Amino acid sequence: MKKILFIAIAILMLVHPTNAQVKFGIQGGLNINKFVIDTSVIDASNQAGFYVGPTFFITLANFDIEASGIYDVRSLEVDGETVRRQNLDLQANIRKGVEIVSGTSIFAFAGPQFAFNIGAKNIGEVTDYVKDWRWKDSDFSFNVGGGVRINNIEVRVNYNTAFGKTAEAKIPNNVLTNIDELKLEPKSNAWQIGLTYIF
Repeated sequence: MKKILFIAIAILMLVHPTNAQVKFGIQGGLNINKFVIDTSVIDASNQAGFYVGPTFFITLANFDIEASGIYDVRSLEVDGETVRRQNLDLQANIRKGVEIVSGTSIFAFAGPQFAFNIGAKNIGEVTDYVKDWRWKDSDFSFNVGGGVRINNIEVRVNYNTAFGKTAEAKIPNNVLTNIDELKLEPKSNAWQIGLTYIF
């Protein structure tokens, strides 16, 4: 909750001194997950997820701010079993656009993202080889991306990079040789491809 208040206050402080124009939009798209797991003992493959949520566009003198609240679902397949993660993501991107012809512009953006787990946290046994999987309650990541805006519609792509682990799991000692127990620390990165409609 403190992180949510901090983001809201930071945005208000940036906007307050200016005659800012605010627009509202809805965005949604696909996650192309890239989970990084620090061992080759288990077989892990990536799967697609999705995201959707409201966005506020705040126009300032030299740049714009994009503040979003996103429902984000990502999946990972571990030794044939699917593990899902459901988050509420709070994003605050700084963006800059350049009009190329009337009604059409290109833009780039970057900014932090705070993710709060709103789904199952403790999964327990995933497979015979992976035990005690637990998603973190919250994590921090960073977005970098760009896109094209045609009138009220944006087509966008960005890469979301996690800082630190997004989960913890264990491989028990009966799976490994000469190791009591191996602790996994998966990281959830993702390419995100989506559309935004601006009202």
